[in-house]
Amino acid sequence: MATQPLLHYLSVPLPTIGQQDTVPGRNTMNLRYGPDDISEVVPWPEFSYDTIIHRYGVVLNQQQIRPDPFDFPPRPIRDEPMFTLRCSNLIFDRIRRALHVTFQFLRPQLNILRLSEVSLDGGSSAEIIDQFRPDTAFSVIGGSYATNPNRAPGDLKVSWKWHSSMHFERNPALRTEYFQVLAQVNFYMMQHGARHGAILTDKEFVAVKRLDANGRIAVSESILWSGGGEGRLSVLMGLWYLGMLSAEDENWALQ
Repeated sequence: MATQPLLHYLSVPLPTIGQQDTVPGRNTMNLRYGPDDISEVVPWPEFSYDTIIHRYGVVLNQQQIRPDPFDFPPRPIRDEPMFTLRCSNLIFDRIRRALHVTFQFLRPQLNILRLSEVSLDGGSSAEIIDQFRPDTAFSVIGGSYATNPNRAPGDLKVSWKWHSSMHFERNPALRTEYFQVLAQVNFYMMQHGARHGAILTDKEFVAVKRLDANGRIAVSESILWSGGGEGRLSVLMGLWYLGMLSAEDENWALQ
């Protein structure tokens, strides 16, 4: 059966998801977190294609994986539950496969590299703290759902409620929504002691890095669903690299 390098597998753009009968609304709110929790947002330039190739170019170029083409366009979405289903079909299985073959390649070196094998799943696959469930979890394979920490919590949002350019909006309400979602992800990261997290919408992916316990956050450049190809980050590669960051036993946590 034909195979391709893992780099090519992860570099493909994602198919466009249409929208239909959407309803505007605010993002999730809770008394435990809010926009004022975020004290500073700075760029995260190290979350880049060049960094990924420098660190993992050998496995990305040498490890082979069976192609998994997008056979047909996804149906449009109208809300976040539908978007979650599209992510499951288009993204999550591919990331799980990519991480699986990555750790197969690296298995003889895992102890030296101080990496644990992780996988991507729904937030309930990791410890649930005070009944808060992030939408996604990177957690160590083989651990208990009840006690496994979520090493990189992720939140799924629809693009008509949140997009990264809201950070620069003059409209205060839109800027508030931008920080509200960052606060939600920051709260999940703090709960699990995680350094890294993510926001994924039907248009883009951004990785998030917690710099301290006082609301200082680094945010990567937006990776569009149409991104990919030679020398460019794709959503799949960004999520895969977030998984690799979460696998680092001595770096995933920020207590």
